[in-house]
Amino acid sequence: MKKLLILFTFVIFSYACMAQAPRIALSKSASLQPPRKMRKAEKQELSSLANTRFSKAKSLSRLIEGLQDKVYLVDDIVVLVNSGNATKEKGLLASLQRASDASGLNSKGYASKIEKIAGKDVFVIDHETEGLKLYRFTLVNPNEDFVVTGFVEYKPGQEVKARKVLEDLVKGFKFD
Repeated sequence: MKKLLILFTFVIFSYACMAQAPRIALSKSASLQPPRKMRKAEKQELSSLANTRFSKAKSLSRLIEGLQDKVYLVDDIVVLVNSGNATKEKGLLASLQRASDASGLNSKGYASKIEKIAGKDVFVIDHETEGLKLYRFTLVNPNEDFVVTGFVEYKPGQEVKARKVLEDLVKGFKFD
């Protein structure tokens, strides 16, 4: 009976470990525990996205083609995640918001705010650009010298699902 209990515990533990996707290293300074169902987009899918869904959105199409290894899919929602060093600046998110608001006021459906998601300050822009609906996001590490940026692109009517993807994504970010 004791051996059976140990075997059962081992099997349950094994399934639990398999269910968790490995962390994605964004750099030496940040990593991501991907949300459920998030997977890296394959080259064929990226080509199809660039030629169909993003065909009218030239800037986003070029971005996806240039950062192919940073494009993911959650069902039919497109996620791009990028990271890099930033010039250390106190209040960087607020500064980014002011700059974005100054240039984005005429965009269709533009809204921006700095909000807390999973205990992290996140600058989120919800807008439509070149016919596509996007949540753009920016997170800054505590030292304010490293940023994680990206977008969640979704179709009209998927706002709730896309917002959940964004929140799950932010929950998975970890600054090292």
